[in-house]
Amino acid sequence: MRIWFFLVTLIYPLGLLYANEPLSYCSMNRVCVDFVPNRKGVDVYFHNKIATNVTETSLSVNAIVKNMKSSVPLPLVTILKGKKRKKLFQLKTIQNQKKVSYKIQYKWILGNYNVTHNSHYIYDLPFDSKLKVRVFQGYHGKKTHSGDNRFSIDFGLKEDDLVTAARSGIVIDTEEKNNEGGFDPKFQQSANFVKIKHDDGTIAEYAHLRYMGVLVKKGQYVGIGTLLGYAGSTGYSEGPHLHFEVYQPTRSLRKKTIPTRFRTQSAEAEYLTEGMLVWRRENSAPIEKKLVDVDQILLCDNLDVSSTNLCDQTTFSKLAPIYISLPILKPDVYTFQLNLRKKDSNVLYEYVWESKKEDWVSSFMIPIQDFQEPLEGDWTLNVSANHVFQKKIEFQITSLK
Repeated sequence: MRIWFFLVTLIYPLGLLYANEPLSYCSMNRVCVDFVPNRKGVDVYFHNKIATNVTETSLSVNAIVKNMKSSVPLPLVTILKGKKRKKLFQLKTIQNQKKVSYKIQYKWILGNYNVTHNSHYIYDLPFDSKLKVRVFQGYHGKKTHSGDNRFSIDFGLKEDDLVTAARSGIVIDTEEKNNEGGFDPKFQQSANFVKIKHDDGTIAEYAHLRYMGVLVKKGQYVGIGTLLGYAGSTGYSEGPHLHFEVYQPTRSLRKKTIPTRFRTQSAEAEYLTEGMLVWRRENSAPIEKKLVDVDQILLCDNLDVSSTNLCDQTTFSKLAPIYISLPILKPDVYTFQLNLRKKDSNVLYEYVWESKKEDWVSSFMIPIQDFQEPLEGDWTLNVSANHVFQKKIEFQITSLK
């Protein structure tokens, strides 16, 4: 059964400050505006209070004023670098004898809208090298990966699985204090995350981490494979998984997610699609040419158990069908073939079937109860996909019940 997940994140925090309000205001406790009154009017400053020295923040500011004039044309789009406070403009009083009013509107997003992604870069998979993980939702996913999020990936990690850096960079923002989540819009701002700035200025976000599950700090340099935290299900989520995306801002301060290629067990560089089963390959390991996960081709006497890969039997004692399950690495239409032979027998049993394009696991029932020869003994099963040999399985049938 497929389980879908999605993430919704507020990208454009909006700040408002009127003349009769306090002289400082912070959006999401991050990007702040400060007002410094003077004889001519008021100076308007901005800063990102949680920034590191390398953090860049794209900012758009506008003002609605009465009896005041801005020293620069508005709206203004600019870049804040680091956490140092920056004066952007002055609102000057036009007629001193009249009342003044002003309303500042701003929106922001981490990152610099002028950067260019290095399209030649190949990313590592963002999880522990011991794991084999399904892509639950890929690019243009029907649930949530559309619009600004269209080039995001949901990896099917379980609670507490280790999340690792897919590319080196500097940690520029983290959150780990959220302890709630669910498939409800009220949890949209409740995801824990890590954000990393790369050397080309793009930003990777790793989201839905568990409560207090972040292992890195803002300002920390992380190399490829560095442990970032533990997978969880905080925020707008149906269940545990890792939401991964690489993005850069646009000049209009939209989030532009970027398609990225990964090094996997079966390719030096490939785009991931929904349903793929992937794992990290050591540098010295050859490319995997199999079409299924041969380690998880399992036999079982129960179809329900077999379909969830919880059963791996080598001995059977029931006069009942034997089920085989084959986890498909890249979902597509495949022709599977089984060649079954009993030791010291010349009788060959052959079975052929096709998977469906949407199948992540293909299963088949071997009807041993219909065999005409004695069943007790040792058996050998050869498994092929698209006429390419995948695995040899040996099993035994004992005294039948």
